[in-house]
This record gives sequence, C-alpha cells and structure tokens, in this order.
Amino acid sequence: MVQAMAAPSFFWHRTVGFVQRVGSDCAGPPRLYLIACYQRHRPRSIRTGGHVRMKSTKILGAAGLAILLSSTAAFAAGEAGPLHLRGLGNFYVGAVVSEPDAEGNVSVTNQMYVGYALPAEAKHDIPLILVHGGGGQASDWFSTPDGRDGWRNYFVNAGFDTYWVDRPGYGRSPTSASYGDGQIASANSGIIARLSASDNFPGGEVTPTSEGVIGWLKGSSSTPYAGNEIAAKDLSELLDKVGPAILVLHSAGGGSGFWAADLNPEKVAGIIAIEASGSDGLSQAQSLTFDPPLTADFVPVEGADGCKLQPEGAVSTLTNLAGIPVTLVSTPNSFLGAPQVCALASLQQAGVTAELVKMEDVGAPGTGHFLMAETNNADSAKAIIDIAEGMLAE
Repeated sequence: MVQAMAAPSFFWHRTVGFVQRVGSDCAGPPRLYLIACYQRHRPRSIRTGGHVRMKSTKILGAAGLAILLSSTAAFAAGEAGPLHLRGLGNFYVGAVVSEPDAEGNVSVTNQMYVGYALPAEAKHDIPLILVHGGGGQASDWFSTPDGRDGWRNYFVNAGFDTYWVDRPGYGRSPTSASYGDGQIASANSGIIARLSASDNFPGGEVTPTSEGVIGWLKGSSSTPYAGNEIAAKDLSELLDKVGPAILVLHSAGGGSGFWAADLNPEKVAGIIAIEASGSDGLSQAQSLTFDPPLTADFVPVEGADGCKLQPEGAVSTLTNLAGIPVTLVSTPNSFLGAPQVCALASLQQAGVTAELVKMEDVGAPGTGHFLMAETNNADSAKAIIDIAEGMLAE
C-alpha cells in the first residue's frame, strides 16, 4: 500500500514510475503530480571512460516549477519499507557490433541489460548481482504476481548495492535469430504451475489457469536465448565493472552464473545458488576448470547414496571455484530441491567450500521453486540476506 509522505516526495510506483507524488490530503489512490526533477547517476564503481556520467530528467510540471532534490531520493513504502536511494539506473554489457554491411549499417548482438539500485546508506562493500531463471527476466525480483514488493527491495533495504540482469535474449536484452534455433515458442503455464508448487504461492490453488500462475506467466517468455557461454562472458564483464560481488543465481540462471565465476573468480565474493542449474559442477563440466582436466568422454559414477560423482581415487578439483564460498538453497515443495543434496556432495568432492541451506530450516516453510514470488517472500528474502551477510562476515 502506498503511504502518504511529507511533500515533496518522489518515489517509484510499479504502475506509473518516478513521477508519483502523494500529498497528506490524499485519501484515495495516489494521483499523478507531474512536477519532478530526479537526478540519476551511475555508481562510482562503474567505469565510464574515467568519469562518472550524470543525467537529470527535465522539469515536467506545467508551471515549469523546478524542485531541487538532494543527492538521495525517497520512494514510498511497500511491504519492504521505504527505499532511500543514492543511485538508480541501467546500462548494457557485452555488446558485439557486426561489420558494416553494404550500406554501412551494423547490428548489435550478445548484449546484456543491467539495472541497479544503490541504497543511500550502503551497509556492505560487496554488492549483489541477481541472475534470473529460464524464461524469466529481471522483473522476477521486482514484485510478486499479486503486486507486493519483490526480493530486490528487501535486498536494497538491507544495505546492499543491488544489480540485476536480463540474460541475453530475455527481457530488455534483445533476442536474435542467431540465438539457439532462432525460434520463438509460447510460454507454458503447465510448466510454470509445476514449478510453482508451494504452500504459499499467491492466487489460490496452483493450477495451469490459476491467477498466480497467470500472473507469473505474464513475465515469462520463450524467445531464443543466447546461451550460457555468452551470458557468462557478459556476467564476467559486469563483475569487472562492479565486483567483487555475490552472485544470487536462480534456476536456469545457474549455468551462466557458475561459468562466470569460473571465468572471473577474483571478482566473486560468494555464490548463492537457489535450486540452480549447474550447481553440481559436473553437469557442465566442459565449461568449468578442473585440475587435472576431465576427459571429453568423462562419465560420473553413482555413489552409495545415489549421487553421481567423480570416481574415488581419480578426483579432479574445481580450481577456480575452490576459493569461493557457495551456498546451495533448496525448498521443501519443489522437485528441484532434493537434487541439491547431490550437488552439494559433488561440489565438496571437487574441493569447493559449499553448504546447503533448506528454506524450511531458516524461517521460510512451505516454499517452492518460485519462492521470491510467494506470500512469505519477506521471510525467504531475510534468509537470503542472512546467507549473504554470513559470507561477508567470514
């Protein structure tokens, strides 16, 4: 719910954007008050040709009244509380520009969109980078299907500089016919419903046509994905700009996230992998650095507990990940939760300092794979914040 704030107050609203203003006399929905001067700036850690670029919006008021804001901006309170920011913006990494065609035109591919929100009072020197799952986009972190605050706001209010990406081909990272098979499919509500299994998913009983599932499906897509290699290189470039950082990886975002950490381990302060693909290391063995190298025809063996591991006596180490703390996260209602036990065993066998956190053990019971969308997402966000802060305290 939007609350009245002392004028002048400028804040983010999910529907309208920056130019909402609530006066103390507003009893109903907030009105659009088109007088705003909002200064956006890039964080100092982002290198932009040796200087920090500044950009201000124009005065929007009919009377042309200029209102000078301080270096921070306040955004009205949702469930996560009011946001006080020193920076909010976006940029791109990873663009590949083609050779000019016969008419001198070029095209751009492989680019990845990055957004960021920087709290007015940062409590941590290490930022978070949020990497969404398959078919999703960065908006997965912004809000829930029933309109509540998403994890992003909780992370920012915990004092973390927070960055989010659209993996190449999704969201604001344009797709290309050169990605994958170049085909566009339709997002499948049946798959979303299966992944949404939870005691807490909004919109009532989870079915392929339930309100909450349709709400999540609205932000899903099946556009061609550039692939984990391109996404990993883009993430590595982002790490060069803002790292060291903690990577928060969800679902299919794990493949590119672990790969990026392997490419740029010095810029990764930790990995929080939420039922993430590639979290066992072996399922994408050819993209990670093992010592000694695994053979091209490597096949894991099944251990006594049913986990697929390297053969005893011939164990290779994940040398680039060995110095990075990794926390795997599982949920009780997801079919992707149980495999995290084997992923943990695989990482530890390969020399990685890893642990497994079960959401039901840390104050977020009944959760499923899309826990950031659920009715108790404040509890699961706190659990992730605790993990991140624990990594920084080590």
